[in-house]
Amino acid sequence: LFCASYEVKETDDATTSESDEGRNTMDRLAAHRDGSLLSFTVLLSPLGEFEGGGTVFDALGDVEVDDDDSSILQAPGIIQPPQAGYATLHSGKLLHGGHVVTKGQRIVLVGFVDVHERNIKPGVLGNATKEWGRNDVRTFWNQRRLSFSKRQHQCDSEGKIDEEQQPLWKLNNWRYLSKDTAERRLISNEGRSYFGKNSVIPNSTLKRIEGRASLDKIRRRRLITEDRLLRDILLPREERGDKVEEDEEGEWLEFDPDNMDGLLLGWDGGEESDV
Repeated sequence: LFCASYEVKETDDATTSESDEGRNTMDRLAAHRDGSLLSFTVLLSPLGEFEGGGTVFDALGDVEVDDDDSSILQAPGIIQPPQAGYATLHSGKLLHGGHVVTKGQRIVLVGFVDVHERNIKPGVLGNATKEWGRNDVRTFWNQRRLSFSKRQHQCDSEGKIDEEQQPLWKLNNWRYLSKDTAERRLISNEGRSYFGKNSVIPNSTLKRIEGRASLDKIRRRRLITEDRLLRDILLPREERGDKVEEDEEGEWLEFDPDNMDGLLLGWDGGEESDV
């Protein structure tokens, strides 16, 4: 468990003002996935002390919501608790982040819940992680493609495109691919292609790669992977292993709130001190 503070920036740029120096605060949290299977966020600040904020989910970005400020679900895909003390519980493997706070300070309690491996279907999380990794590569390719396309369409001072000066996609890993040698031609199928130092990616291949790297298709694959993970990650109750008794790290004690004598607070293993 830990507390996180979201506070509106006092400046519009990325520089840190003098009042922000030494403060552990932010106005938003970028999209990410948690290490835990389950996560939760408890709102601690009263609604009147801030504006904006909430947990934003990419999977809810397309959901149509009513134009009602009191609704828990706000566009685009933001879960906003109705008052302090309410919690948002979700799978930490869903792509999510902290929406920007536009006024005041929003403090939340964040917790991560681990699920014992006896309850998890083997291989499901690993397969999902592989798919997310492939999607990250597609996202990187998309960014490179947009940058490359912009360079390709740059014009000269007369507004004309110099075809001879256009950049080309070249293979930097050509040295690890098959070489076009006489020996290889004898044992390989006729018409097989090989790559050399000056080889460029054919336009037909580029189009297929670009098709897989479109942002809409990348998001669709990500949502399909998340859906499959949530459906398959937990084993049915009858297939789960036996519960393993683990060493207790502590115990719950009952006490009378009107009599706090002798209750230890914040003991770190040193000398005991009564309250």
